[in-house]
Amino acid sequence: MILRRIIAHFRKQEWTAIGIDFVIVVVGVFVGLQVSNWNEERTAAVRREQIVATLVADLRDSQVARARFETEIEAGLTNWQSAVAADEAPPPFYYRIEGSDTPPRTWSTLQQMPLADMLDPVTLFDLAFYYSEMDGVGAKYVRYVVFVEDEILPNLRRDAAVFYTADRSALRPEYAANQDRLREWVVENQRLRRWAHCLIYRIESGRRFEQSCRRADFTLEGMPDLTEATP
Repeated sequence: MILRRIIAHFRKQEWTAIGIDFVIVVVGVFVGLQVSNWNEERTAAVRREQIVATLVADLRDSQVARARFETEIEAGLTNWQSAVAADEAPPPFYYRIEGSDTPPRTWSTLQQMPLADMLDPVTLFDLAFYYSEMDGVGAKYVRYVVFVEDEILPNLRRDAAVFYTADRSALRPEYAANQDRLREWVVENQRLRRWAHCLIYRIESGRRFEQSCRRADFTLEGMPDLTEATP
């Protein structure tokens, strides 16, 4: 329609009308491009919100699960120690997780998302390192639970003395070592919880950071309500 009008105005040499039509065309193209850009930016913003929400939900779920593991293990070890103190010689305390022994490999999925466009390099590297460490800590638990299934569970129907030294004064070294592995695993879980706590804040803040969440002095108490950045 506009093109026909412009041609008609050219034939009649109506230059003012031609100028007006030209402005209308330019403005229309400009507005169309702006609307297209706005839609793309809006789509990208919605996509970013979805990715952030998914990532934060995974980190929070991990925190909750690890906190539960720690509570249950600490209670179990305390009860076991109390029984030992009462000369009851109980079987070694052991802990087994329902379902899979290792967490899902979330990072392989996250790598398909445009995280490099959303996070600063330090936070992105920290996030990748966190999930790598989570896999490593999961492997430590697998080594622990394999011993439980091979060496403890088959002996539970026998006299508990099988787990102790001849004078029953202490667990045999191999069983004591496996309980130490469990205690170390609790410490590793605490470290991962602190790490996830820091990452959640940084991801949600959308800010740039220059120092890793993995620094030695980071504690949950150091960022009480996630209200201040960790520079």
